[in-house]
Amino acid sequence: MNSTRRLVMLNQMAGPLFRQLAEGMAEIYPDGVKLVTGHPDALVCSSKVNQKLQVVTAVPYNRRSYFHRFFSWIRYLLNASGNILFAKKGDVFLLASNPPLLAPWIWLLCFIKPVRYAVLIYDIYPDVLEELKILDRHSFVARSWRALNRKVYRRAKVLITIGYRMASRMERQFGIPVEVVHPWVDIHKIIPIARDKNPHATKFINQDDFVVLYSGNLGASHDIDSILSAAEILRPHKTIRFIFFGDGEKRNAVESYIQRFPNQNVRLFPFQPEGLLSYTLSLADVSLVTLDKGMEDLMVPSKFFSYLAAGSAILGIAHDNSELSNLIDSQGCGIRVPPGCPDKLAKILLMMSKDTKVLNNFKRQARVLAELKYAKEVGVKSFKKIIASQLA
Repeated sequence: MNSTRRLVMLNQMAGPLFRQLAEGMAEIYPDGVKLVTGHPDALVCSSKVNQKLQVVTAVPYNRRSYFHRFFSWIRYLLNASGNILFAKKGDVFLLASNPPLLAPWIWLLCFIKPVRYAVLIYDIYPDVLEELKILDRHSFVARSWRALNRKVYRRAKVLITIGYRMASRMERQFGIPVEVVHPWVDIHKIIPIARDKNPHATKFINQDDFVVLYSGNLGASHDIDSILSAAEILRPHKTIRFIFFGDGEKRNAVESYIQRFPNQNVRLFPFQPEGLLSYTLSLADVSLVTLDKGMEDLMVPSKFFSYLAAGSAILGIAHDNSELSNLIDSQGCGIRVPPGCPDKLAKILLMMSKDTKVLNNFKRQARVLAELKYAKEVGVKSFKKIIASQLA
């Protein structure tokens, strides 16, 4: 490693996983790690954790509309450009798939200033945009983007993604080996907290509520409509409460439900500070995680692993043959239903609210899985091994 001075990590929204990775990688690079991000939590706390980690402020991600997203992506690319063009001798780069155009842009800049890089792929683009019908699969843009990806990935020292089905899809598309490291969770920061010991509980719920939690991006690829339809079915059951923390394109759907049924069984709150995450996730009896049809091979919801650490039963909304369905079906931490089945979703939630034995078994197994298989120490160690061998 002596030939490598510093790792520069580029990710517009470096959430807890990416930041924890940056902290871990700082230990093995002589001149530490430089993290360039617009994530507010990363900007607040990371540099205080490890003196070898330098956090640099960049343009934040703007979810308000597709236009605002694209504009924030372009602004971040301009931020990232200086890090490439003025890179120090021996600097190496880890590029995330957020924003989606980052890796192709860096590849183009390498004609001016060659650097070594690896790519960490959270979501596969342009495939995600094609499934969302934002981009036509046969359009010039989509075909050009995919052709450019082939060049980007073949130049990379290593490709890493967060699911085996994602890796298989990429290997079929590009004929390049892809490493897999599942998302992880800090099991020391996110822990089960009993409701009567949770000082923030009364801000969000009543003590006797059966809480169904959705926490995270209310994105276009998430089956929020089925959740709201299930909530409407369950309105007569006064103690079953749906709590949403987050923002995104489908926030309006949640707000519309609340306008139709004010002071009823759905509550919506903005994203909470990261320091409150253990308290908010622990509110849940059941946590919801969704993956719409067509996304089976394109993403793995990282919130699933945080739910496990909080000791929540999982109710997954996903088709067969997805990474999410494989995780839920094989590990005894919850139940899965297909998207677009609100009646079935409501029936299962009602059953779980009444059968405490089943519910508590799911909760215990969730926490055990987090501790044994998805702890931060396990994931970061695997990632460090790959990077140290390929980007030395």
